[in-house]
Amino acid sequence: MRTPRFMSPSSLSLFERDRVEYYMKYLASVRAPRIPQAIYMSIGSAFDAYVKAELYAAIFGPGSNPEFEFDTIFVDQVEAHNRDWALDHGKYVFDCYKIAGAYDDLLDMLLASQYEPQFEFKVEGVVEGVPLLGKPDCRFVHENGTHVILDWKVNGFCSKHGSSPYKFYARVRDGWVAETAKASRGSNKAHPKFDPVDLNGLEVSSNYLEHASTDWATQLSIYSWMLGEPVGDESVLMAIDQIVAKARPGDQPLLRVAQHRSRISEEYQKSLVQRLKYAWKCVTTGYIFDDMDRDENDQRCAELEQETLTLVGDGTENSKWFTDVCRTTRFH
Repeated sequence: MRTPRFMSPSSLSLFERDRVEYYMKYLASVRAPRIPQAIYMSIGSAFDAYVKAELYAAIFGPGSNPEFEFDTIFVDQVEAHNRDWALDHGKYVFDCYKIAGAYDDLLDMLLASQYEPQFEFKVEGVVEGVPLLGKPDCRFVHENGTHVILDWKVNGFCSKHGSSPYKFYARVRDGWVAETAKASRGSNKAHPKFDPVDLNGLEVSSNYLEHASTDWATQLSIYSWMLGEPVGDESVLMAIDQIVAKARPGDQPLLRVAQHRSRISEEYQKSLVQRLKYAWKCVTTGYIFDDMDRDENDQRCAELEQETLTLVGDGTENSKWFTDVCRTTRFH
């Protein structure tokens, strides 16, 4: 059994959701094959490439850093089998984001940042004995001195039902022009239960980010700690630009941008540390399935070692097909 070097937001989520899959992905002596990137995941990755490349060029100048050229980010984040589809649809999402005015809003804030904004960078550190790793989308310091961590989310693009914004957003805006469709109900308004409070002169939700999404709060808490913010600090502005879809039969969905501006509570952050410590203890002691006695746990781990070896296969196309089917079916 391997011991991973870090816990991350995604690995903690997998540990808490599916310990069998966590073992096969992170702990098995022979690494399990990667689960192929689902097409619905590629749309967010493609949008990331468009928005980060354009923002970086606007702030630092075109060609200033090859790592932030569109092609570099796109190839790194979008797997080959999704690229043709994601190239066009990712551009559509980015165009809608700009139509909504969210891009210009963000660019203005980034240009006024007290320090150079950072995009797509790894941060790591140790919190109460747990080594952590994160990769924030964007971090900057508002002109008033407030530290801001921003993440982009694309939800419901491939769903026939679409998606609604999470609660307590500060504003939602349509990503289409009047000729395309009539304005959505609530366009350019805050969520009905958005109750603003002051954060260093900025208007944020009185509801903490975890009240909208615990996944978001977990992710951004870890990012903030790795960026040097103390556990429990409520002075960091957590920003999520959530792009949500309304399906249109036979056409690309209509997209709205919900701008979430919140804090994460001290209570949630401290409880998250305890979750991380518990998960790390299970991982480092090998007692992964602690609802079993230790002998049963060890037997289950041995079985998963063998199952993972089976999934590795012999490298042939038939073996690869079998592995992809088994991994994708089991995970979903």
